[in-house]
Amino acid sequence: MSNSFYIFVESLRNTYEAGGVVMLPILIAGVIGFYFLFSSWFRIGRDFFRKDIHRVIKRMRLDLNGGNEEYEKNGEEPSVTKALRRLRKRGGLLSRELCYAIEVAQENPAGFRDYMQVRLAKTVRYMEQGNHVISVMASAAPLLGLLGTVTGMVSTFEVITLYGNQNPVLMADGISEALISTQSGLLVAFPLTLLKQRLDERVEILRQKMELGATVIENYFVEKVEG
Repeated sequence: MSNSFYIFVESLRNTYEAGGVVMLPILIAGVIGFYFLFSSWFRIGRDFFRKDIHRVIKRMRLDLNGGNEEYEKNGEEPSVTKALRRLRKRGGLLSRELCYAIEVAQENPAGFRDYMQVRLAKTVRYMEQGNHVISVMASAAPLLGLLGTVTGMVSTFEVITLYGNQNPVLMADGISEALISTQSGLLVAFPLTLLKQRLDERVEILRQKMELGATVIENYFVEKVEG
């Protein structure tokens, strides 16, 4: 196991050295891009992977209304406590924001809409913090790889100019630099682009669910105050 690890590390080191001067900028772009990507994942938390996002608002509405037909039949007061308990038990960013919205609506129904608009904007900005850096790094990595392609081919042509076609070893070094740098840039850019797209989709879904949840909460408490 240890020998395989050392062989793997040595292979990475040889690849890095063969890629030429652009390998360091490509590596830095990858580190920065994945750092901000993972930071966004940690900020969103479990809601990034959970599949019950689309059912949270429906459950909250049923809890607030006490179960529709049973509520109308028994005349029971809608259970805000039950909705809060279920949301807190579920956990996650969406549930936390909905719990906060219910608490604000209880204290100040009249100013709920304006307050939650500001809160929603701050929450979305919190989720999207640093996401533009991911896009920049995903775009920069293949361009750096292309730069490595150019420098590698320039080296190859310089060898051909000096030695003609009689020194294939030196020619192979330039071609290897061109190919490895291009490959490395694409290996960084491809996963960053795909994962950034997934991140944007999840942020948009959470934003929509927060807006819908705020509307459900507002309607419930406005009707309660007017009634």
